[in-house]
Amino acid sequence: MREKNVKEIIRYYYEIPEMMRLLKAEQWEQETLYDTLKGTDSDGMPGGGGPGKPVEAAVIRLETMGVYERLQEIHVRLLVLEGDAAAVRGCLDELSGKYKSILQMRHKCHHSWAGISVRMGAPDSTVRSWHDKAVVCLGEALDEVPMVEELLGRASRARTY
Repeated sequence: MREKNVKEIIRYYYEIPEMMRLLKAEQWEQETLYDTLKGTDSDGMPGGGGPGKPVEAAVIRLETMGVYERLQEIHVRLLVLEGDAAAVRGCLDELSGKYKSILQMRHKCHHSWAGISVRMGAPDSTVRSWHDKAVVCLGEALDEVPMVEELLGRASRARTY
């Protein structure tokens, strides 16, 4: 796998927890709306509001908003993110601790080369060389992952910063 693609997957991997946090927050909001639609409170007990026009209006409004469909989309997206994270984590676990640490410091913590060099107790050029080797090794491991092209596609479409 090309170095550029491996780095894209690494960035995606380290952004997955934040993406999942945002999806779970939206899921909670949507479930609150859906529970209102079903006529239950957050504790699962039947909620207030009797039959009649207000309930019918709420049902129509929530159906128009697509609450149930969005909940299904969120569920599927969370499952995909969990699967992607597990696949990349498995590949990272195949790397030596030194390589994994360098990738984490560079791509998750956004440390400079000098900062990584100090933390690793090695010259800057050596740390860069280790990083390059870690990317190559991770790329080789990712090549063995089933449907890695789909994973790369999701990584490419993700908004990582």
